Amino acid sequence: MPWTRADERAFLEVLLALGEIYEAPVSTIRAEMFMRLVEDLPFEAVKAAAAEHGRRSPFFPKPGDLRVLVEGNVEDGAELAWQWLQREVGRVGYMGTPTWPDEVTQRAAEGLFGSWRKLCERLPGEGPELLGFRKQFIALYGATARKAQQGELGPSREEARARLEDLQRELQARGLPTGKETK
Repeated sequence: MPWTRADERAFLEVLLALGEIYEAPVSTIRAEMFMRLVEDLPFEAVKAAAAEHGRRSPFFPKPGDLRVLVEGNVEDGAELAWQWLQREVGRVGYMGTPTWPDEVTQRAAEGLFGSWRKLCERLPGEGPELLGFRKQFIALYGATARKAQQGELGPSREEARARLEDLQRELQARGLPTGKETK
């Protein structure tokens, strides 16, 4: 939900108060940029995160500090995604189609074995092998989340497949080889 003008004014007051507490100047530019970097988060959560930061840290917050308090860190996200994955394997199974909570979870899960079906077939219910797969998933999740944060996440499998099909149709319409021909 976008912030209202009242939310923006209230957040400016929070920043100015933090500036007083930490003896850090809050210029108009600093306040505007800070606000733009957190305004996609729920206002009340950001306000609560600012208060929490003030209770715990001896330093003036950066936007990323508040984002971590609101969203959690990558490790927390990876652990929640792993728990979701285990529940979804039991709920849907290899014949079904999971409902993904987010693209990072989907890509990390599919990256583990290449597809949902293979993941379901190979993922054991317990034991040391399961712990190894958990470690692999968490590492994949972390790498994927960092790529997503940096805007480096390429197209999903579905998007890439759709692009390839569009290209093949275009080549076929022009009478050019599509790569599907057999010898």
